[in-house]
Amino acid sequence: MFDNFMESMLVSVASQYIPKLQNIASVRADELTVIKEKIRTSPEEVEAWFDKEIERVHNVDMLGLINKLKTENIS
Repeated sequence: MFDNFMESMLVSVASQYIPKLQNIASVRADELTVIKEKIRTSPEEVEAWFDKEIERVHNVDMLGLINKLKTENIS
């Protein structure tokens, strides 16, 4: 019973964030498409982009991201 309650609560919460997450995924896919097109024409730019992305992933602030999603969801 508790598992069903928790599952329904998680589904409810997740459904509020699905549109935001879909938008994030769409923006990211577009960004990756652009960088893919530059692989042959600007390899140095692509390498610099990957270096920047790797650094960004290392410095992800999960609590800040969650708070940002919460405040954007309220607006």
